[in-house]
Formats: sequence, structure tokens, C-alpha cells
Amino acid sequence: MNTLSRSWELIGESFAIIRKDKKLILFPILSGLAMLAIAAIYFVPLLALGVFKRYAQSHAVDPSFYAWLFLWYCTSYFVMIFFNCALAACAQIRFSGGEPTLGAGLGQAAAKLPSILMWAVVASTVGVILHVIADRSSWLGKIVSSLLGIAWAVATYLIVPVLVFEEDGVFRSLQRSSALLRKTWGEQIVSGFGFGVPWLLLAIPGILLGVIAARLHPLGVVVVVPYFLLLSAVMSAVRGIFAVALYRYATEGEAPPGFSRGNFKDAFIDKSERD
Repeated sequence: MNTLSRSWELIGESFAIIRKDKKLILFPILSGLAMLAIAAIYFVPLLALGVFKRYAQSHAVDPSFYAWLFLWYCTSYFVMIFFNCALAACAQIRFSGGEPTLGAGLGQAAAKLPSILMWAVVASTVGVILHVIADRSSWLGKIVSSLLGIAWAVATYLIVPVLVFEEDGVFRSLQRSSALLRKTWGEQIVSGFGFGVPWLLLAIPGILLGVIAARLHPLGVVVVVPYFLLLSAVMSAVRGIFAVALYRYATEGEAPPGFSRGNFKDAFIDKSERD
């Protein structure tokens, strides 16, 4: 079974969970709306003060801008992680045979507020460091920043379910997330599976519709905005559900209800089996 077809099957299995609990899409929608409001609060003042214009002209950034960027990262990460944790909690309830509710998901996420806040600070610090490296370096520095970003994304792939379902602190949770990945899938998570290609394929109808609408009227492209917002929300929910399924497979050795163990086994080869 090739990677793309396997990706579609795993996405389809994740999407089947959403069909049973359509309310799960509300978590990424609420997260997106909150993050848009936060971005406006942080960056509209910078736009009014002409900070972006000065940067475009001189490419010089005042150090205070990075402090502002750090605060924005912290706030945005906190909101995103909170709603991702709520989604993960609901997915776990569904996999365990229960009936998830928005209140249950939000309640479990709220119980992890200290860990979510601390993780938001850690993730924001890493994000700003990578931004500084990319912003103040040559092309080689930008490549290094990109590679570090990929490594960080791999190490934190399972951080949300670990934060929600285990009682370790933030740094031990990071180690746990990385250890679970190395134990079962290792580097294969990057090269062997991904949502990128399916997302692009699903985006094609919206792109075509946008091109046609733009030819009919300059503002016609606005009609595709709801499509991409819904697509982003659905794919975000799918990724969140899939992360919980991966976590259960890593910790229990079995695929959760609704998922094929064969797909997990073929997609992510256990290192012990290779050795």
C-alpha cells in the first residue's frame, strides 16, 4: 500500500469520527476565531505605528518587536493548545466508548491550564528563537532554522495527548512525546506519512472556484473563503483525532475503535521489528 493511499485511508478513518461527532469541528473553529482576534489586537497597533512599513524599507527590527512577537506567540499558542487539548479529550472519550460533549472536552482542557500555559511559553520561546535565526541569518541560517523547525515539530508531534492524558510536567511530557515517536515510528512520521498532499488535493476545488469567481468579479474570490475556513477546521480536527489515535497505538499497541491496525502497522514500522 503506497503512502498516499494509506494517508487517505487514515484520514478517512479520522473523518469518520467527526461524522459521528460533528461538534468536534467547533474546537478548531473557536480556536481560529480566537487567534484571529488575538492577531488583530497585537498587530493592528503595529500597523498603525508604521512598524511593518519601516521593516519593509530597512529590514531592521527593533528588539522590542521580538518581545511583542513573543507575547503574541504565547497568547496564540495558549489558545490553540487549549482547544487542541479539548478536542483530544473528546476523541479519547469517543475511543473509550463514551459520548463526548463540548463541556467535557473544555473541562478536561481547563484542568490542564497550568501545563498548557507552561507549554505555550516553551513553544513560544522556541518559535521566537527560530524566527530570529531565520530573520538575521543568510540563506544557510534559514535552512538551519527550517531543519530545526522540522525536528521540533517531530519531537512535539504527540505533545497534546501526552499533556492531556498523563501527569508529567511540561519538559517530561516533551521527552515522553519524543520517546513515543522514536519507539514506534522514528523518522518515518515525516517521510512516510503526512496530511499535506491530501490537504492540497482537497484545496484544488476551492482554488478553481476562486479563479472562476475572480474572473467574474474582482471580489468574487471572497466566495471561497468559507470553503477554506471549513476545510482548515475539518483538517485540523482530523489531525487532532489522528494524534490521539497514534498516542493510543503507541501506548497500548492496538489501534483505537474505528481505525485499522494494519494501516498503523504498515505506515509506522516499529523499530524493534526492524532490528
